[in-house]
Amino acid sequence: MKHYTGRDLGQDFRSFFTNEKRRITKYLKELGCINVQMSRQFYYFYGYFTSKSGQIYYFSCSDIRHFGYTKLLFRTAESYQDYTGGMNQYVNVDAQSLRNLKLI
Repeated sequence: MKHYTGRDLGQDFRSFFTNEKRRITKYLKELGCINVQMSRQFYYFYGYFTSKSGQIYYFSCSDIRHFGYTKLLFRTAESYQDYTGGMNQYVNVDAQSLRNLKLI
């Protein structure tokens, strides 16, 4: 997974992503998830992780400049290259919602 490295990406988003990556990884690990991978793109990010059961999940946020940052999309995936996967679901990005994430 490669990060977007263009100079037109503001330091504010770079810092935001670093903080969110740390925070989301922490909550997923508390749920027993492994192999958390995240990629910073042009004002959005996406990633994958594997739940305790072995199910792979894809997650992403939309462009935060236009849509804000209140929810994450997540869905099951067949692999760490599967961008289409299962049915879209959304979770609020607050700490309690992330801690209560229901995974297969």
